[in-house]
Amino acid sequence: MTSMLADMNVSGDLATLLLDYLTANDLQLPELQRELKQFQPASRMRFRQWWQLLETLQEQLPDHLVGMELGQAIKPAYIGVLGYLTLSCDTVAEALQRFQRYQRLLHDGDTAHFEVRGDQACMCWSNQFGRSTRLSDEVLVMGMVANLRAMTGCDELQPTRINFVAPAPEQVAAYQQFVQCVIAFDQPQLELIFPIEYLAMPVTNSDPALRQLLEQQAQTLLAVLPQQEDFHDRLQQAILKAIQGGEPTLDQVARTLAMSRRTLHRRLHERGLVFKDLLQEIRLQLAKQYLAERRLTLVEIGLLLGYSEQSAFTRAFRQWSGTTPLQYQKQLD
Repeated sequence: MTSMLADMNVSGDLATLLLDYLTANDLQLPELQRELKQFQPASRMRFRQWWQLLETLQEQLPDHLVGMELGQAIKPAYIGVLGYLTLSCDTVAEALQRFQRYQRLLHDGDTAHFEVRGDQACMCWSNQFGRSTRLSDEVLVMGMVANLRAMTGCDELQPTRINFVAPAPEQVAAYQQFVQCVIAFDQPQLELIFPIEYLAMPVTNSDPALRQLLEQQAQTLLAVLPQQEDFHDRLQQAILKAIQGGEPTLDQVARTLAMSRRTLHRRLHERGLVFKDLLQEIRLQLAKQYLAERRLTLVEIGLLLGYSEQSAFTRAFRQWSGTTPLQYQKQLD
């Protein structure tokens, strides 16, 4: 399934992370190494390129949790100004706030937002532009854990729970052993959950003067980044509006975007996007969110997704996810 995220960008600096990982695992892959060396500092690559690079590494190291290991190996140098800026803050809360503000220096698409859930803090990433891959999500979340440990100088710091969007792999126990916390798969959104008291922990290398300089640099770099193409966001909103209006068709979305059906079809084709897949992606994302919240009946969820009958929604959900809505809710317990 193609997502809008695939044609957005991620920092090309991450190529150095992969090159160093190849060296650490004594892997000689000349073709892959040549491809990685083409990315210059401060360059960008497409998410689809990043995903393929990660898959290639995983194929070469089938007995490794490549995404988790890469995330654990992340150092400030791999994410540039953003990494050093977080290390210069006074507290973890301030560092995560800066990460959230300047996260686009690392990647386009969805950025993190915070939620407080009782005595837990949650860093969450929605799927507004479509789902990323499991390996990519692993690098992001474990990179956050590695950065939290580097900031605090506390190597034993552990999250409470990690929620992945991707389906569960065969080696779930290996993942839990790797992080020493609860890990769940097939969740509505990517989440890193940790005790709220971590937010007050001091950053060991806090430097207010350096932080000010780095923040100015981050603001400058953010200002010169190419803007995310507005079409992606407008398309997402148009599909959501069509779903809410009970008429999620290509013609309706084209009218909302003030363009002809032919023009919309051409613009989707240019980006390798298929309307049916995008509609299914958004409906599945919304369905999982509604089911997780448990505030709505199946009939109400079906209506919100543009289905006139609950049975039609149930059939569609089973086709998308391989399980019924009620079974999915039970899996979340």
